[in-house]
Formats: sequence, structure tokens, C-alpha cells
Amino acid sequence: MWQIVHNAWDEFIAQYEPRHRRTHGPLRRDTVDVVNQFYRCGDLAAGFTRLQCPDCGHEKLLAFTCKTRHFCPSCHQRRVRALGDWIAHDVCFEVPHRQFVFTMPRPLRGIFRKRRKPLDHLFRVSIECLRDWMRTRLDLPDGKLAAVAAVQTFGDYLNFHPHLHVLAATGLVDRDGRFHLMPVESIEPLSELFRHRFIEALLRGKLISEKKARQLLGWTHSGFSLDAGEKPVAAHDVAGRRRLAEYLLRAPFSLEKITWNETSRKVIYRSKRSWHTKKNFQIFEVTDFLAAAVEHIPPKGQQTVRYYGLYSNKRRGMDARAGRPRPVMRAPAQSKSSTPETLFVLPPPEPRSARALRPLWRDLIWKIWGEDPMICPCCKGTMKTVGTMIRRDEVEFFLRLHGLWEGVLALPPPPRPPFDIETMEPLDVPPQWGWNDEIEPPPEDWWRGEEAAWQAPELPLDDGRVLVLDADDPFPADEWPVYRAD
Repeated sequence: MWQIVHNAWDEFIAQYEPRHRRTHGPLRRDTVDVVNQFYRCGDLAAGFTRLQCPDCGHEKLLAFTCKTRHFCPSCHQRRVRALGDWIAHDVCFEVPHRQFVFTMPRPLRGIFRKRRKPLDHLFRVSIECLRDWMRTRLDLPDGKLAAVAAVQTFGDYLNFHPHLHVLAATGLVDRDGRFHLMPVESIEPLSELFRHRFIEALLRGKLISEKKARQLLGWTHSGFSLDAGEKPVAAHDVAGRRRLAEYLLRAPFSLEKITWNETSRKVIYRSKRSWHTKKNFQIFEVTDFLAAAVEHIPPKGQQTVRYYGLYSNKRRGMDARAGRPRPVMRAPAQSKSSTPETLFVLPPPEPRSARALRPLWRDLIWKIWGEDPMICPCCKGTMKTVGTMIRRDEVEFFLRLHGLWEGVLALPPPPRPPFDIETMEPLDVPPQWGWNDEIEPPPEDWWRGEEAAWQAPELPLDDGRVLVLDADDPFPADEWPVYRAD
């Protein structure tokens, strides 16, 4: 993915207005910022942490990451692992859970392509339908739902396909804190309820006309679909809940499916067989692939994951302050004359602080890459953090001191400065870039910025001398420790 952005981002920016804007809408500034941050993810020039082994003295540098979502594969996957594990362990009750997927027909998907705010209708209608369906079936008018919902806007081949995934407890909780299990039955009534209420919500929101609503209601095959999986996840299956939670939060694309051909400048994306094309792959022009990928970056501030009912942030906070135990699961009675129902009391978990709930960054890296960053590659001891460098002059001085700066400069230039979506003119050019477009055009090496005007810094030593690093005559490499850039 980095190679695709490196080779085609400038071309994509130049062609977006005439080629992609009509289909995908205007290119948002926050989308450009996300791609720019991903482009420099893991770059030592942006700052790093020094790790040192106390046993053998070996040191290595750990670069900072971009921490963006839905575009950087490694950073988003760390977020998926951390949030999915938290949902499975600390949010969900020890009761059976099920995943519901609410899908709308193709003619309605274009409503949400250029405006993501109407997706609130999808959240609200889906949760209300699921709650009312369970209340009617269990005869619990005041039953409380416990669910986590996440919206996804992508299909198998990065096509725009908005749908909602809901991880919900398979049942409701009554006023006494008892969980009533939902029997396994057909979900066709829930699908029809979702169909009618969603069309009504779009009609009231003036997103479709009355003629279009009547047309959608008159179709033999409505195009609305609802999938609930084969069977619920067992009450004590934490791994199953974690798997469903991670699927809710997954990235729009997979690196394993991408093949980049630099010669033909095409991207081959492989996935499961498509019913429409009858193929298990699709060939993209590189700019078309980038347009399809960045379309699924959510707008800044958009809430893609929401918690409802007993899983809501407000309710969990109130229960924690009041010391309420977690709900009790009750097996449903078969008839009025049956024996008393069996109660399964779930003991409340031990209290844990907010800091204890936060996963360690080294554990997330180990889960993603299969390697512990704190293990010394020489003696297998545990390394310790000796310092963090984020100031530009310190970073540059340290990397030049150890011969790593040339490797940083060999990286391709960063993306162009911020621009106006309408006029495509640069905006807010930082003064350190060193030119004024109104007086003279930018030099060819404009992207180097401070590197072009770098001067050797001075470092005072303990004995009163001053160490000056000359860029033209660096110190011999064998006089300094050897660092490995990870």
C-alpha cells in the first residue's frame, strides 16, 4: 500500500477533480491528512524512541507510527485488536451473543455516498427494530437490549456498500437484572420490520420521494437483507466474541489481497468469487484503486462504533459507580406449568482501573507482527527505554551522528502542501519551506524544507569542549556504537 501511495499519490491528486469527484464527491481535507500521515508512518525523521539493553548495551531505534484509522494497515489493526479485546472482555456480558448484519438495496446506497450524516438513520432504525422484535418475542415490554454497532461502507472489492454490523446479546435483561434468552427462530419478521421502518425514516428525512418509497415497498424481492449467522456464540466463549468484535472493526482492504504492478501501474485485488463478475479478482487503474480506498476513510469526528442499551458508556458508568452486579441469565420456561426456571448467577468481575484496562503497546505489536519490540536481538534480554526524541534538531543531529540521516533523505518527498479542493491551489504554506510563490517559483528541492538549509549543530561536552558535526567530513563510523533502525 505504501508503494502505491508513493508512486501514484501525486497523479491521483491531479486527476481527482476531472475523473473521480463526480462519483466519489469532493476530496476532504481530513482524508488527505490521513494519507499524508500514513505516508510518513514509521519514518525515523518524524521522531523515535531509543531502546537499550542493560545486559549487552545494544541499542535500537523504534520509530513513531501515524495512529490513523481505516487506511494504515498496521495502525488500524492494532486498534482492532485492542478495541476488540476490550469489547469481548469488559463490555460484553457472559451471555450468548449474535451478530446481525443489516443491508439495504443498491438504489439507496448512493444517498450515503457523499453525505455520511444520514447513516444515523441506519443506526437508529436497526437498533430499534432489533429491540422491539426481541421485546415482542419474549413478551418483555421493558426489556433492555445490550448491543455494539459498527457501520461499514465497503464491500469485497472496495465498492461502496454501506451496511451495519451489530454484536448483540441474544436476549433481553429485565428490571431484576435477569437475562432472558432469545429462542432460535426465523429472522424474517425482523427483516420485514427493518425494511418498512427504514423506508419510512428515509421518507420522513426527505431523502427519498413518496413514489420511490412505494416502488421499494412493491418489489417482490425487496433488496433488504438480514444475516444473523448460523448460531449464537456461547456464553463463555470469549474468543468467539473477540472474533465477532474484530470483524465489526476490520479495515476496508487487506494487504494479502493487493498485488501492485509498477510497470503497468495497475493493482490486482483478489477476494472471493463475485456473483456479478463471476471472477475472484478485479484489476484497478492505480488512481481508481486509491479513489476506492480513500472513500472509506470516515470523516473526522464521525462515530463509526456505537454502544446501546446496557453496553452504552453512560449505563456502564452508572453501574460501576452504583456497584451493580452483572445480569443473571435465566433459561426460558417451556410452558406455564413447567418447573421453576434455572438461574445462572454470573459473579461480577474484579474491579480494574482504567490504566489496567489499557493494553500494552508491546503486546499489540507482538499480536500484529509476531515479535516483541522490547526483546534484545543479541542476548534476548529485556530492553529499556532510555529516551524519546521528537524535536527536529535533535532527531537530525542524532541520525547524522550515526550515519542514518542519508537513508532518511533517500526516502521520497512528502506529499504536496495543503490545497483548496475547489481551486487546487496551495494553502497555508509553512514559512520554513523557504519560498514565496508571488515572488518566485519554488525550487526543485522545495520538499527538503529544513534539510536544504541544515547547519551542523554544536554539542557542549563535559570537559568544556564543543563537539561540531561537519556534514562534509563525518566522524568514522567505527568510533560510534552501532544502531539498528527497526
